[in-house]
Amino acid sequence: MTGRPLSFELKQTLIIAAPLAGAYMAEVAMIMIDHIMVGRLGSLELAAAGLLGDVALELLLFGTAVVSIVGVLVAHSRGAETPHEIGHHVAQGLWAAFILGVPITILCWFIGDILAPTGQAPRVIEVGRLYVETLSWSILPGTLFIALRAYTSAMSRAMPVLVITVLAVIVKIPVTYVLVFGDFGIPALGVAGAGWATTIVTWGMFIALAGYVTTAPGLREHQVFSHLREFDLKEMIEIFRLGLPIGGIAMLEGGMFMAMVILMGVFSADALAANQAVMGWTSLTFVVSLALGEAAGIRVAHELGAKRPQGARRAGLLAVGLGGLVMCCTAVVFILMPRLLTSAFLDLEVAENGPVVDLAMTLFFIAAVFQFSDGLQAIATRALRGMRDTLVPMWIASLGYWVFGIGGGWFLAFPIGFGPEGLWWGLAGGLTVTGTLLLWRFNRLSKAVADGERPELLDAVADPIPNKGV
Repeated sequence: MTGRPLSFELKQTLIIAAPLAGAYMAEVAMIMIDHIMVGRLGSLELAAAGLLGDVALELLLFGTAVVSIVGVLVAHSRGAETPHEIGHHVAQGLWAAFILGVPITILCWFIGDILAPTGQAPRVIEVGRLYVETLSWSILPGTLFIALRAYTSAMSRAMPVLVITVLAVIVKIPVTYVLVFGDFGIPALGVAGAGWATTIVTWGMFIALAGYVTTAPGLREHQVFSHLREFDLKEMIEIFRLGLPIGGIAMLEGGMFMAMVILMGVFSADALAANQAVMGWTSLTFVVSLALGEAAGIRVAHELGAKRPQGARRAGLLAVGLGGLVMCCTAVVFILMPRLLTSAFLDLEVAENGPVVDLAMTLFFIAAVFQFSDGLQAIATRALRGMRDTLVPMWIASLGYWVFGIGGGWFLAFPIGFGPEGLWWGLAGGLTVTGTLLLWRFNRLSKAVADGERPELLDAVADPIPNKGV
């Protein structure tokens, strides 16, 4: 046993997870602001910004997933009581964010050319380019911000991230409106204005968080930005060795949901509309599991750094239990109130919306079925990340998301003839397989370390990375 009451671990987990959940919800709101504002320009502009913007977002998620490993390194050093390493870890994370942010920014400029051969309407590509070309300048500050967010979260300082993100949402609403529609002597920039608004606000978020880590007691002592002079090739290789599989998982998961959207559109516009209505709610509830997962990864790494493997195991399993409780509650809501939830997107009194509403009712039931699995895979992935186990989870994700998820969904939807519902049952199956295998792996590895049966695992996890610059 760890000698600490369960209430202590619960408190430490919630200190990290609760503010992060709020911050993630605020980030979702920032994306919705662009869609709402651009949607007022017309359906073409909404479709263009949505299509090309989603691809840009997937590229950003890849970069931010890689640099998020900084949180594990910091938490481990904090648990091992080697604070002199922390500033160095974060500085290398900022270098990694820069190395990834620049090429992703350049790649965003060519998203239109990449999508053009897929048969999209030329006008959609043309308008979408205007949005992505301005949005692309938010990629670099976005990846830098995530590196600092991983650091502050690992130091149990997630509340400032929540405050900064909420303030960013508040600022983004008027800035987006003015730049999109024009006011106060500023010309209307249309969809390009929405991209510039996101860029301005994202740079502001990074600068604000950078200011906080530079001045806050307990953080300024790490002198993060002074350590930027210590470019450490060996640690950089380690960051990418651990982080690239994490980025791969993010791309696999995001790609699965994008494939779902494309395949739903094959059936009809009604199927696509129902899919979007239900996915909007599942994305909102998912961020709670995402926050608990981030907390789990940090707590697992912290306990391993402190040479408390049983504490690490308990931290991971506690987060899984909390996530399961939350997602079961959301499943009940999906089952009991599907019409109310659908009404947020559609007018239920309009007869033309009838087929969409009927399909949404079925999809909400399927979503309720996989809520637990969806939360489970998010938390288990990040708990394993705390043990620096990232490559095998990526292969598990490949199997679950694409073989069972998309492959199984396609088989049920088309050859078997279950239609849109078949795609969603495939999604449920894929998430269930992924979540089950990831939890099995965490349980197996953490138990082996806790029982002393696999001391080499603890040594591999707990061995600090040399922090001498080159």
